[in-house]
Amino acid sequence: MQKSTKSSGRTAAIVAALGTTVVVLLFFGSVLWAMLEEGPIPAVVGIMIVYAVLAVAIVVGVLRAMVQRLREIKGGEEEDARKY
Repeated sequence: MQKSTKSSGRTAAIVAALGTTVVVLLFFGSVLWAMLEEGPIPAVVGIMIVYAVLAVAIVVGVLRAMVQRLREIKGGEEEDARKY
């Protein structure tokens, strides 16, 4: 009898996505906190806007990849790949 890997694959995808999201948000938060401690310097505010856009893009990309991976697992593509 073969074990089903659907639940473990789903769990791994969710944990990896949430872990990456937490790391990105902690990094952005620490950089923002350091900037706010020094006071808003105009050049630094511009850099922080770029960092914020990049952080949001990374989080959105990771969450979209997680949703895509969950759909693949639900569709059974993982089992299809094991045949080869």
